[in-house]
Amino acid sequence: MSKMHGLAAGRNVRREAGQRVTLRTVATALGLSVTTVSRALKEGPEVNKETIELVKRVAGELGYRPNLGGINLRTGKTHAIGIVLPFGREGEMNIVVASLIEGASRYMKARGYRTTLVPQSQADDPLTGVRDIVEEGSVDGIIITHTTPQDDRVKYLLEVGIPFVTFGRTELLSAHPSVDLDHEVIGAEAAGLLLDAGHHRPLLIAPSSHFTYSLQFMRGWHKAFADRHLIAPDDLIHCTATTPDNGREMAKHVIATNPEATAAFVASEEAALGFLAGLRDVGREAGRDFALITYGGTALPDFFNPPLSSFYYSNHAIGERLAAFLHRAIAGEDPADLREVVRAAFVDHQSQILHA
Repeated sequence: MSKMHGLAAGRNVRREAGQRVTLRTVATALGLSVTTVSRALKEGPEVNKETIELVKRVAGELGYRPNLGGINLRTGKTHAIGIVLPFGREGEMNIVVASLIEGASRYMKARGYRTTLVPQSQADDPLTGVRDIVEEGSVDGIIITHTTPQDDRVKYLLEVGIPFVTFGRTELLSAHPSVDLDHEVIGAEAAGLLLDAGHHRPLLIAPSSHFTYSLQFMRGWHKAFADRHLIAPDDLIHCTATTPDNGREMAKHVIATNPEATAAFVASEEAALGFLAGLRDVGREAGRDFALITYGGTALPDFFNPPLSSFYYSNHAIGERLAAFLHRAIAGEDPADLREVVRAAFVDHQSQILHA
C-alpha cells in the first residue's frame, strides 16, 4: 500500500460516538491486515519505517488505545504504577504535590502506564498501605515519598522485590532507587544567609524529625554555625507538620518564647504561608521586623506578601525523574544506578534582610 493511499484511507474513517477503536478499526481505515497494524504499533523490524509512522499517526487520530487486559494476561504486567502519598490534613488537597503527580503520571502515560494514587491520612499505617497495594498485584512499581532513616516501607519493598523509587533517601545499607534534594546543603546555606545578614539567633522551623530530610536540614544548619565558630542552640530549632495551620501556630509559639527573634528558615512553603499569618497575629511583620526564607517545589513564595526568598526545585520535574527511574527499575536496571541528588536553586527576594 502506498503512503498516499494510506493517508486517504485514514481520512475517510471516523470514529462513531461510543465505539471502541480496535486494531481492526485501524487496519480497515488503512487497508492493512490486523497483523501488520499490530506489528507496526510494536515497531516490529518486519514493517518498514514509513508504514510504522503512518499506522501510529492514524491510530492516534482515531483514538486507538491498546487492550491492557489482553496485554496483562500475556505478559503478567499490569501496566500501572502506584504513587503513595501521605496527606498532612484531612479534607484538604495538598496543592504542592499536584505537579509532582502530574509530572510522574504524564511520563508514565507516554510509556503506556496508568497511575494509581494511594492517599494516606495521618491515622493510616504507612507500611500497611504499601503492603496492600503490593498484595493486590495491581501495579508493576511504586513511588513513595517522605522517607525515614530506617524506612519500614523500603525494607518491605526490597524484601518482596517489587520495583520502586523513593522521593527522599534513607540510611539503609541496601541500595535502592531514589531522587532527593541536597537538604543538608540547603540547611547550611539558609543558616549562612541569615547569620551573614546580621541575625544572631535565627530560627529553624523544620518538618517532623521523623523524616530523613528534616534531619538533613538540621545537620546543615549546625554545620553553618560551626563553620562560623558558633553553636546553634537547640531552643532555636523547632519541628512541625508542614501545613499552614501548623506554621501559624508555630510562629505564635516561637515569638512568645523568643520575642527577640528576628529571622527564621521555615523549611516548607505551606508552613511559611501560615507562619506569615502567625507573625501578623502577634503584631510582627515579615520584611519589617522579621526575616524569612523558605523551601519548596512551587513558585508560591513569589506570591506571598511579602514575597519570600526560597530554595526552589520543580515538583513537576521531580515527578518526571521519579517516574523515569521507576520505569528503568521495572526494566531491571541496577538500583545503584538509579539514585540522584538534585540541587535546589535559590530565588532571592531579599526577604532574609530587614528593610525597616
